[in-house]
Amino acid sequence: MISIPLTDAQFASLAARLHTNGIDMVGETGTLTKDGVTASYTHAAGQLTVEITHHPSYYPLPLIESKLHNWLQQSVAYDAGKSAV
Repeated sequence: MISIPLTDAQFASLAARLHTNGIDMVGETGTLTKDGVTASYTHAAGQLTVEITHHPSYYPLPLIESKLHNWLQQSVAYDAGKSAV
């Protein structure tokens, strides 16, 4: 399970970025699916929690979680850098 702090504005920005990559994150809770990987997510009280619920056997769960966690952190850092300018 992945959990990162995320403001409402950061969540909206993340949802827009995911949409451009073919992943729809609609609402505060839901399901994400891409390339055979399915995850449930919840955004509440300034925290985004993502749990991988299904993945192909050739993608180890720790690898998926690590890549997703890194991507989310980079996305938040990118947004923070844009707003600092």
